Amino acid sequence: MSKISYEQWQQMPQDEKDSIPEEMLPEISPEKLENSLTRAVCKRMDGVIGWETTQTVPNGSNTRWFPEFQQKEVRGQMIWYRFDPICGLYSMNLSETEPTMEEEPIGSYGMQWMHFMETQHPELVELMELRNQYLTVARSVDKTAWEYRELLDSQYEQMNPRPTGSFEEIEQWERTRTFYTDNTVMREKVLVPVTTP
Repeated sequence: MSKISYEQWQQMPQDEKDSIPEEMLPEISPEKLENSLTRAVCKRMDGVIGWETTQTVPNGSNTRWFPEFQQKEVRGQMIWYRFDPICGLYSMNLSETEPTMEEEPIGSYGMQWMHFMETQHPELVELMELRNQYLTVARSVDKTAWEYRELLDSQYEQMNPRPTGSFEEIEQWERTRTFYTDNTVMREKVLVPVTTP
């Protein structure tokens, strides 16, 4: 099995990278390296993908392993950094950016999906945050859920016409419809571990 090239590696989605066998992980040829680096090999440590680099230093050489992605808090906001094995430095992961919750608020179904994902699937949340897609997926889930609820509401009304009797009858009908549509939306659209918009 031959190693994949660094160029191929850069184009791969994260889930594909995670499934590549150890012996196929890329190694960068020494002539492409900068900053006194003499070797850069992609390696997994405790299931985490990163780069082992060897750098020439005054008294010989220094070999260290760096995770491919690292998170750091900057002015109260978590920023992801990506390791560049060619120069041996981290830089902000700006491949894609998404609006913050303040810039583009997320609706109630999207917020409930986020809570579900953070408590039940934190590893998938981390993966989406690496790709700067977590809030985008939450907005997509919220939009889909509300559209689905509107559809269910109209279907329910067709099968169970709204009563024209007393206030109590109308209130009971509204409660039943809300209970049915909300539960269905939650079960089928919100409490679902999706990772793409």
